[in-house]
Amino acid sequence: MPDLYERSMEETVQRFRRASQNQPEWSEPSRGSWTGIASALDFQQQSSDAEAPPSAKGLSRRTLFAGIGGLVVGAAVGAGGLSLLQTNDTPPVPVKSAVLTPLEEEDVRLGTAELRPLDVGYSLVVEVPEVVEHPGGYIEVWLINVDLTRMVSVGVLPANSSAQFFVSDELVDAGYLVVDLSNEEFDEEPAHSGDTIMRGELRA
Repeated sequence: MPDLYERSMEETVQRFRRASQNQPEWSEPSRGSWTGIASALDFQQQSSDAEAPPSAKGLSRRTLFAGIGGLVVGAAVGAGGLSLLQTNDTPPVPVKSAVLTPLEEEDVRLGTAELRPLDVGYSLVVEVPEVVEHPGGYIEVWLINVDLTRMVSVGVLPANSSAQFFVSDELVDAGYLVVDLSNEEFDEEPAHSGDTIMRGELRA
């Protein structure tokens, strides 16, 4: 199943590549636009003409577009998994959620997980109110198939109480709905350690 996950990630990367190859059609900005953009990006105005676009100072609009695009894509990829941009500040309504508990203590609530839809795939939001730590190691987040025989890692839980991870449509459709957090060591073993901290199944 890791091949399926890798294929989905490759398809996402290809979409970004195709988008970057499209030639944008530029229109003249309204008065004050370039000054506002230059100020926001901390470009130093060298010209006495406050409305001269950055292209007049060696910075083309194409370069500016590429720079902003690179910052956006870099921020999205660096968020762990792929935290895709939303069009507003209101998070999408989760389609599935789970209560995370110890394996043998299902009445002990340690955290929650939500599957929120994106334009492409889903965002897996994991929240652990009481921050968990693994001194000398790290906490890894897994998705396990409902048949409990297959699993895939979706990322590492940072040193705070919540994180978001990108999950492809294919993984969800194939039944990878059990969220598992495990203690892992800094070794060369990529498999699950067998030391589960908490687990829960995503349900509608």
